[in-house]
Amino acid sequence: MFVPALIGKGRAGYASLERQTLTGFDGSPVGEATITPSLMVHDLARRTSSALRALPIHTVLDAFGRAADIFCDGRPDGLAPEEYVRNASLTSGLPLSITRQQTLGLFPSGMRMMGRFLEVQSPGGLEVFDSHLYQASGARIALVPRGRNVGFLMPGNHPATHFMWLCALAMKMPVIVRPSSDDLFTPYRLVTSLLDAGLPEDAVAFVPGGHDLVDTIVQACSLSVLFGGQGLADRYASNRNVRIHGPGRSKVVVLSDADFGHTVDLVCRLVMDDAGRGCINGSAVIVEGGAGKLAAAVAAALEAVPLRSPLVEGAQLGAVRPREADAYNAFIDNGLGSARELTPGRGRRVATVEGIAVMRPTVIEVTSFEHPLFGMELPFPFVVFAPAASRQELVRAARHSLAVVIAGQDEALAQELLLEPTVDKVFEGGALSTEFDPLEPHEGFLLDFLFHKKALRSGGRPPSRQV
Repeated sequence: MFVPALIGKGRAGYASLERQTLTGFDGSPVGEATITPSLMVHDLARRTSSALRALPIHTVLDAFGRAADIFCDGRPDGLAPEEYVRNASLTSGLPLSITRQQTLGLFPSGMRMMGRFLEVQSPGGLEVFDSHLYQASGARIALVPRGRNVGFLMPGNHPATHFMWLCALAMKMPVIVRPSSDDLFTPYRLVTSLLDAGLPEDAVAFVPGGHDLVDTIVQACSLSVLFGGQGLADRYASNRNVRIHGPGRSKVVVLSDADFGHTVDLVCRLVMDDAGRGCINGSAVIVEGGAGKLAAAVAAALEAVPLRSPLVEGAQLGAVRPREADAYNAFIDNGLGSARELTPGRGRRVATVEGIAVMRPTVIEVTSFEHPLFGMELPFPFVVFAPAASRQELVRAARHSLAVVIAGQDEALAQELLLEPTVDKVFEGGALSTEFDPLEPHEGFLLDFLFHKKALRSGGRPPSRQV
């Protein structure tokens, strides 16, 4: 299969002479993809998609509804649904059944519900995306885009991340999407489904390419949303036109009164959901008192996770390429120090199944949350346990987390974590961080980054009060 760039000049797209080979984790050839030149991205970003912004919001949402059916049942990318799922699984390493669930089982319903997602974010209902005006306490407020377009640098760890640019497009913001080479097939199918459903061709550009497009996206687009590691987050931290989604470092806080058996099940679920690939998976556990008993129980439970090829239905572990497995092993070995490893398989982190390398669930116990491995996030089931001597230590250890799950009951602690500036989401009372809900803010609402508010007053109306 060949994947072109889609740049608003016909469905055949743009095919460069320079291409990247797409290879599955089993070594099989999957296809080729265009490598989009930086100059073309700059040219795309200079254009203005007036056709998208001229469409009524309900017309846009109707197109999303049609795209949902096309994505689920059609062949917008030339592939039958199950052919698409297999290609996406082969290149991303995510198990086949999880890929199906998180794409065909997720995007169609999400696109049909897009109006609800926008209403949650909008201060003036859906009509504000047409009029750009709403009323608040007698004042007229304008809600206007902060730029002419937004560029997205997408990851390949989990398909659900593509909801981000879908929401931007539904808000009538033109988007340029640079996919990860680990999963070009999901965004390509989404884009082709939307175009088949009637969205203007210049509303969305799909530009496969290399790492050189990272800086290109930031320089060329008015606004940018980047997914990546800590290095990327540090590089653009001071740029107000760049929104960064870096490592999640999500954690579990276990209180002394938490039910032990329930907590073991909870932690295992948070570690294993979606093959441990999400930024909202649990990667660290802070236990009030000692962590050893819980860490050992979780490790014993994870011993039962079956070692299967990711192409087998029901597989729970994702594939890794051998060089990546070696890198992860070296990283963990170099950071262990005095830590105690409890990884199933007697510490052998890498297993080979039908010639495919998979990372076993890795379980490590440290004596302090200040250990260098605590809070690290890796793209497979990886969890580090640490003790906390007091509630104050629990809060300190939970900082710098996309999500914190509380095992046990303490409303005051939940409130304190909610008020902690470096914690984005708090889950209590059995709620799971890994159950993704697009209605909830995720590092804030995207609308607050893409739009800003302005004042609009007509003559004849006095101000509400004198300053």
